[in-house]
Amino acid sequence: MALAVYAVGVTLVCVALAIRLRRMRESYEKRLDALREARAGIDETLKFQAHRFDALLDAMSEAVFRLDAEGKVLAANARARQVFRLDGVDVQGRPMIFFYRDPDWLETFAQHLRRLPEPGRLANMQVGKWVLAPRLAPLGSNQALLLCMDVTDQVRLEQQRRTFLANLMHDLKTPLTSLLGYARSLETFGHDEAFRRDAAKVIADEAKHVNRLLDALLTLDQIEFAQHLESAQCCLSDVLRKVRAGLQPRLKAKRLSWEGSDEDELSLDVAMAEEDVGRILTNVFDNAVRYAPQGSKIHVSHETGDGMLTLTVEDEGPGVPEETLPRLTERFFRVHKARSRKEGGHGLGLAIVKEMLEAHGGEVRLSNRPPHGLCVRMRLPLANKNGASH
Repeated sequence: MALAVYAVGVTLVCVALAIRLRRMRESYEKRLDALREARAGIDETLKFQAHRFDALLDAMSEAVFRLDAEGKVLAANARARQVFRLDGVDVQGRPMIFFYRDPDWLETFAQHLRRLPEPGRLANMQVGKWVLAPRLAPLGSNQALLLCMDVTDQVRLEQQRRTFLANLMHDLKTPLTSLLGYARSLETFGHDEAFRRDAAKVIADEAKHVNRLLDALLTLDQIEFAQHLESAQCCLSDVLRKVRAGLQPRLKAKRLSWEGSDEDELSLDVAMAEEDVGRILTNVFDNAVRYAPQGSKIHVSHETGDGMLTLTVEDEGPGVPEETLPRLTERFFRVHKARSRKEGGHGLGLAIVKEMLEAHGGEVRLSNRPPHGLCVRMRLPLANKNGASH
């Protein structure tokens, strides 16, 4: 009897324990479901916030990558997709080597990644035609931003500045060295009359070259800082007549003929000061005469439209390689440096033309003239009766 009672008691205890365990399991399952729902909500919130953050990055004008702690890309904004040519590419989970393959840069990137949350500045990246200055910054506890600022224009301007200074020093040093050399030689060989004549001619030529160079530099400086009067205007034919008269000895010496529009046909008022138009035309025609072969022609034509005068000057010279055409208007750029130096060029003439025309709302375009020769097409603003450009 006692054993039966004991067995019943044990059974009841087991049933009660089973009921309690079942209730505990149901409670834990409910809590687990609640936690799962909470986690799902948090994940959705984080995903929504990430989408909002990525949308904000898309509005930025600089290329930006969002990275995980290992440096793998989580997202790239619209500018990054454009610069790195990622249209239609799934970037998520890709390592940086997929986007940029410079091993030295990637090694530095990995070092900076390990130093997070300390921000880091990396070496510039050359991506196609763009130069980017990347910066790595922490984003929360397990992400980072790689901001790639476009410094293409700054790098280009710095390169132009260095080239400008190097060319300027060279163009000044060469004639000054020649002047100094002949000056010292005169001390020794001054008694030789023939040598004195040759030395005097070289000294005069080099001094003229330096003077032309300084005049050109002064002109460029004046273009940059000058304030142009809106009421300024002049008659193109009057300016052209003076320029042509100044070139007449050289035209005659090389037996060059003028074909096309003459001064009478170009009796038009342009909305620029006479001095400025004179500088433009002098540089263009000086360049044409310099490279035109003996007995050839200089072709001049014009047309008007949209308040602008298009004046075209073509020579029958050798022309220039197509790849150098875009650089002809850069300061100090010369296709053949030795030849230009010998013929008196300083590499600033077409730069003056370009910058002066653009300062007045015009432009210059260069192309090769078939079968050979250079074509310079200038657009100058026309003036109305009151002196204002159309």
